Amino acid sequence: MSLSDIIIRKIRQDGVISFRDFMDMALYYPGLGYYTSEREKIGKKGDYYTSPNLTPAFGEMMGVQLEEMWRILGEKEFTVVEMGAGTGLMSMDVLGYLKGKPELSRDLDYCILEKSPA
Repeated sequence: MSLSDIIIRKIRQDGVISFRDFMDMALYYPGLGYYTSEREKIGKKGDYYTSPNLTPAFGEMMGVQLEEMWRILGEKEFTVVEMGAGTGLMSMDVLGYLKGKPELSRDLDYCILEKSPA
């Protein structure tokens, strides 16, 4: 059964669905949603590129910004949450930059949230 058929069936069974529920199914339905299907999404064979896919410079710039924020906060512990981290490429670039900053690395709690199985 196609994802379109599944969505249509749900609407016929339950009536109107919210835009949020529609998008959740379209993007994350197990095995059929955009982000849960097997096909490549990012890069040459995918539909789009993200800055971290092109160069580690974006993640490194984020690391520089985090260092500045840490200093403004008085070099205290803080948490960063990266929403929709995908493959984790940006977080690897950020954390790679921060390896050279042991005090900041100690104080930073870097968390990623990703709904897809990426």
